Amino acid sequence: MLYERDIFKQIVESRTILVYGASVVATQVGQCLMDDPYNVRVAAFVVTHAQGNPKVVLKRPVITLEVAEQVFPKDTLVIVACVEKNRKSIKNELAKSVFTEVIYLTFESDLWTGIRGNYMRSRLDNLGYRYRLLQEELRELKEEVEAQEKTIGVYRAVSQYDKELTEDISNYDWEDEIFVGAALSDKCSCRLRDDVGDNISTENRKYCELTALYWLWKNATADYVGLCHYRRHFCLSEKERAKLLKSDIDVVVTVPVMNYPCVLEIYERDHDPDDWKVMKKAIMVKQPDYLFDLIKVERGNFYFGYNMFIAKNQIFKDYCKWLFDILDYCNKHCIPKEDAYQNRFLGFLGERLLTVYMLHHYDDFKIAIADKHFVE
Repeated sequence: MLYERDIFKQIVESRTILVYGASVVATQVGQCLMDDPYNVRVAAFVVTHAQGNPKVVLKRPVITLEVAEQVFPKDTLVIVACVEKNRKSIKNELAKSVFTEVIYLTFESDLWTGIRGNYMRSRLDNLGYRYRLLQEELRELKEEVEAQEKTIGVYRAVSQYDKELTEDISNYDWEDEIFVGAALSDKCSCRLRDDVGDNISTENRKYCELTALYWLWKNATADYVGLCHYRRHFCLSEKERAKLLKSDIDVVVTVPVMNYPCVLEIYERDHDPDDWKVMKKAIMVKQPDYLFDLIKVERGNFYFGYNMFIAKNQIFKDYCKWLFDILDYCNKHCIPKEDAYQNRFLGFLGERLLTVYMLHHYDDFKIAIADKHFVE
């Protein structure tokens, strides 16, 4: 497999697996594990309480933890599939149960990224999109390739709303911090801020980290330019960064996010469906050549998330020009939201538009996929 870990072996060799959860995350995990390259037997989906949960997920029964304890041996492998905020309560429930073999696989976890990476490799290959793992591509690069005078600038979006981190992030000191929403805050302590010169900093509540992307479009001069977050980082060593500059790789994205039954249905469930319709209209009006790619994305099961990518400077600029033309249309035609989270709709749309653009140019660009690390 592409991503090799001992824990993967434990999962594959388990005769029976229980997935704890019945939400979107649990569905994605179950789908992934039951398909290539894992092909494991998920016997049931387990929940704390039956009320409010479906009775069936992926044609498997949804049962309570109490029932699971009566039916399955205590050494049955339980994979907890949930969002980060639910992990603690589930862990407390399982601590009181009979089950002894538990793996926690939260939405942002590196483990889920790796498991998903194996699955997505076969999926993308079958769809005609070659899955290039960045580390493999760089490993194959001949050492004698001469270094050129090139530079890389990856910028970490930070804001006044960031949570305090417990993890040491000194490994990411090579990133440059840029404060987003600086025009709306008096707490900016960064050297770089998104409200200098040509900017959309005042629109940060809707654009999220994309106000940093806009600023980089107007100001970044490195040969490779990229964007990440204060909690989400590209897994790139110093040696790999140096090799990237010698390579012919055009774009780096992160392991695709899975959506079942499809990207559009999950978006409409989690956000305002009208925003997607406006985005589709924007593409029809502004960039009709990309409409077919949007349809492929909305009917498909994956997208490149988080607005995280690294690209050669000209590609970076071309993408930004394309993206912000569409998002400007959406900003003018979508209805602002009272809920602060849902009002980040332009950032959410931007994630899906990144995928539309990259799929349209998949044969034009050499696109590689990198691991992402989520900082606790």
